[in-house]
Amino acid sequence: MKPSLLRKIFFTIAFFAILALLPVPFVRLSPGPLFNTLGQINEKELIKISGTATYPTTGELNMTTVSETGGPYGQLVLFDAVVAWFHPTQTVIPTSQQYPNLVDSEQIRAESRRMFTSSQANAIAAALNYLEIQAEQTVRVDSVVVGAPADGLVDPGDLVLAVNQKPVETSEQVVEFVQEEAPGAKIILTLKRGEEIFEVSITSEESKVKPGSASIGVAIGPAIDPPFDIEFELDDVGGPSAGMMFTLGIIDELTENEITFGKKIAGTGTINVSGEVGPVGGVFQKIAASEKAAVDLFLIPAVNCPLYSQAEYKNMPIVAVENIAQAVQAIETYSQTNSTTGLKTCST
Repeated sequence: MKPSLLRKIFFTIAFFAILALLPVPFVRLSPGPLFNTLGQINEKELIKISGTATYPTTGELNMTTVSETGGPYGQLVLFDAVVAWFHPTQTVIPTSQQYPNLVDSEQIRAESRRMFTSSQANAIAAALNYLEIQAEQTVRVDSVVVGAPADGLVDPGDLVLAVNQKPVETSEQVVEFVQEEAPGAKIILTLKRGEEIFEVSITSEESKVKPGSASIGVAIGPAIDPPFDIEFELDDVGGPSAGMMFTLGIIDELTENEITFGKKIAGTGTINVSGEVGPVGGVFQKIAASEKAAVDLFLIPAVNCPLYSQAEYKNMPIVAVENIAQAVQAIETYSQTNSTTGLKTCST
């Protein structure tokens, strides 16, 4: 073979090798691991309840996850994007679609962690409400960004009672009331620090997460004071979609008669303090991971029904739920009868 031809072949291979390793503006979603909320992780209980009676269970209540590459979670290269495009359980979407307001990757990751922590607090509240156990619920400042408008005026641990004289009961309300103002607007927070209740006036800046809206640079989360201790042992997971399964795990541990009857249950869905189950992303990947793990029953938010086809998962029944009471009923019914008769599916 002539040297000139060898050089052409070499440079062609090198060109395509370099091209394959170029980062692309896409995000790859893949099935992630399942975590049994009734089990252990790193030899510690995933949900640890102390100070009250708890009861053993023989089944599983698995929260599902999505593994993400690209956007704020590392670079996705062309080769991996092309492979994922043809993979039956992976999805590739433009970064601008997944994160339309992506400005600061670390801020996106921090917000994801905040939502995960918030989902845990919401799960405690929803479980206690379902079990009719009284507990005080408040809205708390989790952290303050250094140099942000609220820096020096608001402290982590402060309780937020009102925004612009409008009382708040949830962290979502605080975010909503701040973001409905324009950048530069005065935001008045009514705070409780220790036994002192006072107001602070903060000149807002433009939000990096939601351009065109106000931000004061605080992370807000729910706070609940149950009559016993509930702790979560799970790191490196973000977002709010584990809320329903956290709630079910707490309910099962505090219920004398187990609700799973040895069945392997998985699901996804956000939760609010009232026990309402909300929509999530990555449903296809979560269902695929659960089917591979031989799950007996999958719970999906009713609003997410249009995103999948039951025909593809004939060996794993999928039940749609709108609230935590429906989720408990679905698990108990299926676990005792091996049937979804009388339960809501996405085709009924």
